Amino acid sequence: MIDRIEIVALAVSLLLLLVVFELVRRRKLSEEYSFLWILSSIALLVLSVKREILHSVARWLGVYYPPAVLLLLLIVMVFVAALCFSVIVSRQRQQIERLIEETAILSAELRELRARQSRTDDRPDPVPARSYASAPNRPAT
Repeated sequence: MIDRIEIVALAVSLLLLLVVFELVRRRKLSEEYSFLWILSSIALLVLSVKREILHSVARWLGVYYPPAVLLLLLIVMVFVAALCFSVIVSRQRQQIERLIEETAILSAELRELRARQSRTDDRPDPVPARSYASAPNRPAT
């Protein structure tokens, strides 16, 4: 007979898996970051369906209360997710710093070009421009 807790665990893990897939489908969550969530939800789904795995792991670890192993697994998953996201945030911070430096360089170059352009616009031309409309007609040779 299926316990109520098994049904709830199965429903929650399926819901988590469906939510992750829906977020990926709507492009709210990148495929790169969804792997960890999909892996976690599948692990929870397997443990909800096969409680014998949880009991055998608890016996192997010497834990007398099998749900404590589930709690330990969830804590490990959270730590792994936090570590992965810290690596991602660090990488993005380095990219942002590089982009800020490049933007500052481009901004300085643009200011320099504008200043050079305004200096050449303010200077009178040493040789007046020749207007072909007022040039005398020359005979063709």
